[in-house]
Amino acid sequence: MLGFEDISKSISELAARIVKDFSEAGISLSATESCTGGMLASAIVSVPHASATFKGSAVCYCDYAKIRILKVPSEILEEHFAESAECAIAMARGAMEVFSSDIAVATTGFLDSNVGNKPASLAGCAFVAVASRVGGRFQKSEVRKIVLDTSAKRNYNRALVVEFALKQLVGFER
Repeated sequence: MLGFEDISKSISELAARIVKDFSEAGISLSATESCTGGMLASAIVSVPHASATFKGSAVCYCDYAKIRILKVPSEILEEHFAESAECAIAMARGAMEVFSSDIAVATTGFLDSNVGNKPASLAGCAFVAVASRVGGRFQKSEVRKIVLDTSAKRNYNRALVVEFALKQLVGFER
């Protein structure tokens, strides 16, 4: 298991690369976060000149916020839960609309074993979705799942999801 300092360094390097590459390419970026609670946006805006690419972020932790702000269809939340690949995609698409960005990234999932009344199989599962558009029209979306150690501390797992999300952005082709 990597140490928190190693993950933090990786996050900083990835965020700097994204800001540089997206700025040079003229690509705008937005984010929406549930399980990472703003840590992803914080990593991006920690990079000087992030405003050249980063349009904004929304932390939509509860279902109400996902529906109201991001326009996630309630059917997705009822059928697949807020902590699902389907919800992550809808969140990314919603953020793209809210912030009028070219690319949006979304995080959702369970960082530990506390899943409430939802299936135990969701414990330690997080989803990262990236969506893009070209010329104002939706282009594509990708979603990836990361399985976390439920015995690890929440902030450690949050950092792992942020690092995973940044890696998805680095490798994403519109």
